[in-house]
Amino acid sequence: MTLKNICPNRRVALAVILTEVDDHGMEHKRGLKTMTIPAHTKQNCSDVIVRCIKFVVPEDLDVSAKTDSICHGRNFKARFIANYIDNDFECCSSVY
Repeated sequence: MTLKNICPNRRVALAVILTEVDDHGMEHKRGLKTMTIPAHTKQNCSDVIVRCIKFVVPEDLDVSAKTDSICHGRNFKARFIANYIDNDFECCSSVY
């Protein structure tokens, strides 16, 4: 997946929510991962590519009900939520 227009020197918190969709369009929870994406040091805001997000999904949770074989396809949906961790805001920069 690609995080668009990420500012330099700022880490990003990323959550991935995985669901499996059955034949009736109902979604079933399958996993959640959270991770920290390290800051980049390019001059300007840039896209950041995130690769190799892996989930282990047991066969006994298969909702496709097509066959007893583990060789058939399953329908998964991934959603992503991201926000900056770092910022340059200072609430009390001066002491009185």
